[in-house]
Amino acid sequence: MIKLVIVDDRLLHGRIAFYWSEYLKLDRIVVLNNEASEDEFTKMILGLAKPRDVLLEIEDIESGKESAKNHITSEENVLLIVGNLFDAKKIMDEHKSLNKINIGGLRPRPNCKELNEKASFTVEDITIIKKLLERKITVSVRTLPQDKAIILTEEIVQSLT
Repeated sequence: MIKLVIVDDRLLHGRIAFYWSEYLKLDRIVVLNNEASEDEFTKMILGLAKPRDVLLEIEDIESGKESAKNHITSEENVLLIVGNLFDAKKIMDEHKSLNKINIGGLRPRPNCKELNEKASFTVEDITIIKKLLERKITVSVRTLPQDKAIILTEEIVQSLT
């Protein structure tokens, strides 16, 4: 079963590999990212970043939509990682049973509004978050499982505009 969808522009790194893997008792990590799926060097680096006993899949977003369907009903504990909110929304739109997203890291980019040091949002990101909230999807910001989650509300999102 998919335990969580994480949005992190760095994809798979130490915080996810070790803290989240242990916390969620993961069997598999699925990275859904078009660029990573086409770059052998990136695939190798991501493979080195994963925990030894956890399987890793790296797929493009379109293939990942089908893969996610299989993982929703799987007996494995699965973490989906996407690099941005646009891709997360694609997955959430395809699979209505997924109802929570955690933003683990979106670094500052031009014209961003910072929620905190780990989460910065463009106007497009804010629009996507609003659409997710309208669908009653829980959107949180939390870097590590032991951190207190910031649950995004309409009021918090509005304060970023």
